[in-house]
Amino acid sequence: MNDREGAMLALLQLMSASSGPLGTRNAQRELARRGRELSESSVSRLLREMDTRGWTHPVGTKGRTLAPEGRRRAAEAVLTHRASDSLQHAVRDTKDLLDLLRARLAVESAAAGDAARAPEEEPLTELREVCEQHARVVGSAPLIEQPGLRFHRGVVGMSTNRMLKVAAEMMLAPQLDRVEAVLDTVLATRRDEEKVVAEHRAVLDRITHHDPAGAEEAMRTHFEAMIAAVETSVVGGNEVLVQRLLEWVPEHGSR
Repeated sequence: MNDREGAMLALLQLMSASSGPLGTRNAQRELARRGRELSESSVSRLLREMDTRGWTHPVGTKGRTLAPEGRRRAAEAVLTHRASDSLQHAVRDTKDLLDLLRARLAVESAAAGDAARAPEEEPLTELREVCEQHARVVGSAPLIEQPGLRFHRGVVGMSTNRMLKVAAEMMLAPQLDRVEAVLDTVLATRRDEEKVVAEHRAVLDRITHHDPAGAEEAMRTHFEAMIAAVETSVVGGNEVLVQRLLEWVPEHGSR
């Protein structure tokens, strides 16, 4: 999920917990309390977009309330969050990690194909910027910002298939960032990061050219390479290390 979509879902959840209409200024304040620092004008733009999508109803000068579609989206976000929490604690060893990658292969390949059917220029531009940033920071400390993960979230965000998005966002939720960090550690010794960038660009190219079959195949190829690298790492004797990392990171992160 991209930052704009995430902010709108956060606004939906704020409205679902509000006893009355939510105004722009209060929405900005509550988002800031939850770690989302946005200007009042940015929040206003998001709220207008939510009106356009039929998620919210303006109530004069008092603010906005949820429309039926907005209530459904808010409930969906809560369920996704809870499922991601459960999944976070389910990934405990290399088999779980490989199973997660295989599940992501199926879902994200289909999402990439769906994203290629009618891509809009703004999210395409964002994906290009992520790819370029990834290329610039290969082999350097900024890789800790995980531009590769942001690319995957961006592709999923372009899909119009709600069921695919729910499944993919569950597996790409922030609660699972620690699993992605472990995966990056494992792959760092087995994969050339420049090849990862090239694979992402191949997916982006197929989406740009409105080629659903090509985008799906490019994403599948990317995941198959990741899975093969993890399997090679396990055969190479790193299975115990991977399991210890998966067990250590959540404990360390909770302190």
